[in-house]
Amino acid sequence: MFQAAIRLCEAVRYKNAGTIEFVFDNVSREFYFIEMNTRIQVEHPVSEMVTGIDLIKLQLLIASGIPLALEQSDIQIRGHAIECRINAEDPRQNFMPSPGRVDYFRAAGGFGVRMDSHIESGYLIPPYYDSMVGKLICWGNNREEAMARILRALKETEVVGIKTTADLHHFLLSHPDFQSGEINTAFVAEVLEAGEF
Repeated sequence: MFQAAIRLCEAVRYKNAGTIEFVFDNVSREFYFIEMNTRIQVEHPVSEMVTGIDLIKLQLLIASGIPLALEQSDIQIRGHAIECRINAEDPRQNFMPSPGRVDYFRAAGGFGVRMDSHIESGYLIPPYYDSMVGKLICWGNNREEAMARILRALKETEVVGIKTTADLHHFLLSHPDFQSGEINTAFVAEVLEAGEF
């Protein structure tokens, strides 16, 4: 996948931060191109956590005409990271938006835990825009450690006054199928349709 992404960027002469998305078939062990996003993705903190590289800073430097000061060989993947988008939605009501006042907000913290959010206690979630209120990203030396850390962090994160998807994330990440890695793109829909959550 990595080499295919490099070839695609070279073919279109793309020279900035971006994301090439693929879907992987676990049975055939083949991957298929989905799309190229010529911008930083919401999930970029996952890459930042496992590489230790500030992608936003690099994107701004590249856009300013400053050449990259690192080679691909300088980038080393270390550990595992997982991200959950916390949205102001009620997953038990078909993800109905949940605008309103945040009466209390407490973000999880600690080593390997990152919470990117714009909200605070007293913040008013408007009904007009994207419902994302934060991104919770956790790093670990391996998948198991990252999973344990994000499950703890999801429990520690408190948002009072509105409904959020935090409990759904905790449920999904605790699910035996997710824990074993035996999931596909229909996993969330199947869990919700079965009434497991």
